[in-house]
Order: sequence, then C-alpha cells, then structure tokens
Amino acid sequence: VAFKEVLQPEFADYAKQIVANAKVLAAALADEGYRIISGGTDTHLMLVAVSVKGLTGKAVEAYLDEIHITVNKNAIPFDKNKPAVASGIRLGTPAITSRGMGLNESREIAAIIVEALGDVEARAKVAQFRGRVLELTSRFDVP
Repeated sequence: VAFKEVLQPEFADYAKQIVANAKVLAAALADEGYRIISGGTDTHLMLVAVSVKGLTGKAVEAYLDEIHITVNKNAIPFDKNKPAVASGIRLGTPAITSRGMGLNESREIAAIIVEALGDVEARAKVAQFRGRVLELTSRFDVP
C-alpha cells in the first residue's frame, strides 16, 4: 500500500510541501533567536537548540505536549545536559502537512511555540496556548 501511494503523482507535491513547511517553521524559529542546528533544514525535520533561551529540551517537550504540540527532547552537538534532559527539541512537519496545513499554518505554529516557550517556567498561559492549538487544528481534518 505504501509503495502504491508513493508512486502517485500527488505524493511528490506532498513531499515538497513537507519540506517547504519545515523550512518556514525553522526560519520563523530562527528569526526569534532559536538556533537551528545545521543552520536550517532541507528535510522534514529540524533540531532546535532551546538552551539559547535558558530552557531544556525536557521542559519544552513537557510544556508543548501539554498544549498539544508534539516534539521530542533531543541532545544537540556538544550538549552539556544529559540526554534525558537535553538542550534541544526535534520537530517535524509530516503530520501537519498530512492534515492539509501549509506555509501560513507553519508560521502560526512557530508563533505559538515561541510565545509558549516564554511561559515554560511560569506556566500561567497553558490553557490559552492549548486553546490556540485546538482552534488551529479544528480547521483541518485528521487523515
């Protein structure tokens, strides 16, 4: 089934959109001062150093999970934190692209992430950010 799906002409468009979404997401995070490991992305995912803002991957993963954004804590090159804590997060765009999200939504997701990361320690706006994520995702069906 997977091979048949990959052979369809639409799959190339889908793959290109995944990469375009990732490039926009990475650029938007970089514009806000987050370091994208390798300077950007040419694939479906990116590794983001959150330690540049005094955060750990573990804390960011937990907070974003609480507002319904899935990322993984991830060690970065020369990480001073243990892997269970990590200094970075890994995130990708296949899931949002599969739902039909595009460049505008990638920018919106980046904005939510950036604003939410400013609340990791205070945890005062969890409900607000969860509401924003649910509003965004409600506009797109799950495939």
